[in-house]
Amino acid sequence: MQVLFGGTFDPVHNGHVVMAESLARAFPGATVHVIPNRQPPHRVSQVSAEHRLSMLSMAMEGISQITVNAIELDRDGPSYTVDTLGALRERFGAEESLVLCLGADAVQVVDQWHQPEMLVELGHLCILNRANQFIEIPRILDAYQLTENLSDFSNKACGLLARLATPNVPVSSTEVRGLIAKQEPALPVPPKIADYICRHHLYQDTE
Repeated sequence: MQVLFGGTFDPVHNGHVVMAESLARAFPGATVHVIPNRQPPHRVSQVSAEHRLSMLSMAMEGISQITVNAIELDRDGPSYTVDTLGALRERFGAEESLVLCLGADAVQVVDQWHQPEMLVELGHLCILNRANQFIEIPRILDAYQLTENLSDFSNKACGLLARLATPNVPVSSTEVRGLIAKQEPALPVPPKIADYICRHHLYQDTE
């Protein structure tokens, strides 16, 4: 089973690390692919994709079952999830279980994605629910078959949808960038990421 956890990671923070660890526990025996996208949606990042990839690799280093996958950085043009799933389907074969993990924000706008109706044919969907949160499933995802058992994902390659309760770590990359701009000394990121940001003068006007 291949579990896919994508994002901008601009920068990676403690919440991302906790989420990756949670996915590894929820899917024992699976490989969890942490996938940075090429270009953040709706804005331009202050830092290069190479910096984001380096920080992400450092943050995930040593965590069991986790691999940082640069598949979207290696591809020109927009990073469409359907294309990434298609490429991974070709790589792992028609019988491999692929599980796309999406948080609330992503699920609520999935109907605005490129070819969202194709997702069900390429993989399963795992909706990440934070504590006391319940996400309405958009109609575009009606083709998925609901299941309450994550182990069902291992029995087929695609087409199932489940919810996973995840820890609520109240931090965002936007918040981290704001703290850096204010020159706050304590950041909610792994210490080696804080050191990297400082060393390379990231998220500052004079990068």
